[in-house]
Amino acid sequence: MYCKNCGQKIDDDDLFCGNCGTKIVRKSETASYVPKQTQNIQQNIEQPWNTQQNIEQPWNTQQNIEQPRNIQQNIEQPRNIQQNINRTKEAVDDINYDYTKLPTEKPSGIKSFYFMDFLIRLGNKENIPLCIYLVLNVLLIGAFVTAVCALPVGWGMAAALLLYIASISIAVSPIGEYILRRQNGCKKIEEAAVIERLEPLFREVYYKAKKQNPSISSDVRLFINEDECPNAFATGRRTVCVTRGLLTWSDAEIKAALGHEFGHLAHKDTDRILVVAIGNTVIAGICYMFQIAAIVMDVIIAISSLFMRNDSGFWVRMVSALSRFLTVIVIRAFNRIWTQIGVLLCMKTSRGNEYQADEFSCRLGYGDALCQLLSTLPSAKPKGLFANLASSHPASEDRVARIQASMQANTISAE
Repeated sequence: MYCKNCGQKIDDDDLFCGNCGTKIVRKSETASYVPKQTQNIQQNIEQPWNTQQNIEQPWNTQQNIEQPRNIQQNIEQPRNIQQNINRTKEAVDDINYDYTKLPTEKPSGIKSFYFMDFLIRLGNKENIPLCIYLVLNVLLIGAFVTAVCALPVGWGMAAALLLYIASISIAVSPIGEYILRRQNGCKKIEEAAVIERLEPLFREVYYKAKKQNPSISSDVRLFINEDECPNAFATGRRTVCVTRGLLTWSDAEIKAALGHEFGHLAHKDTDRILVVAIGNTVIAGICYMFQIAAIVMDVIIAISSLFMRNDSGFWVRMVSALSRFLTVIVIRAFNRIWTQIGVLLCMKTSRGNEYQADEFSCRLGYGDALCQLLSTLPSAKPKGLFANLASSHPASEDRVARIQASMQANTISAE
């Protein structure tokens, strides 16, 4: 090794040159030594990179802020999946019209009792004619009880009121619904061809009606009677009946008619029918009792006249037979007139209910078909109690005009 200053040879462990005294600097010390000026230059070179890090730091902060959002999205993702699953199930139910899976809204409080719910709705202004009819029935029954049982008028009327309340309680119960089905010949559909045709139509209308009004019972059943006049009616809260003649209509018209009857079930108009039916039944029962009494009296007089030895026996039998004949005619005429009085008193309520049921069927999507069937209704009328109630319906022309106006209003509002 040689001194860089004078060139004199030196040993490896010498710190200074023995000839000139210069300090010996080795390569390791040279490599680790960096002048201060050079260090400053290096810092200036690296400073832009540090500046870039400072610029990027807000973005890192934003990522920290967004991190909880990502966590929330991960939490909500299963909810969205569940919502999609529910929508898929609803779509499948819509296709199959599975009305059994739809919820049913039940009244709460005092309205949860069938009879109390009916009495509360009976107080509506539109039911005033029906209340008048009920009062007249009570007065007539009271007069009968007072006369037959030889009671004071007050006690006779009180007994009649209790009797009529009991009859109404039965009327608005499943028992009254069953009785009315029997009276009108409603029976379970057993023919395979009829079931195959009506069941899908019934399921579709039932499903749409229950989605529109969840208060409709989840146990509504379809029946049929043998009347050849096309008609359908609902009674109670779980009965829809179609006539044999209804099968001559198209499927669209049958669905429109069923939608109308489900409208009555949704608005609980069918309770009124039950009460009118029970009122007619009680009065009809009283009339039959008078007829039976007349027949029994005629038989007693006829037997008594056999023991008469003169011609007076013949005349007694003649008068007795004539009296029985006139009694039967008067009683039947009275029963018919009384039924018409009830229909007239309930006509205003019935008209309003028919318009509402038409509108309900229209909202289900059957407005055009309903107009078609109303425009082609046959001149023949159904039989029995529902023939009398049908006579109180508004004119078909008025109903069609209202339906078309409602459909036009819905179209304008949708646009």
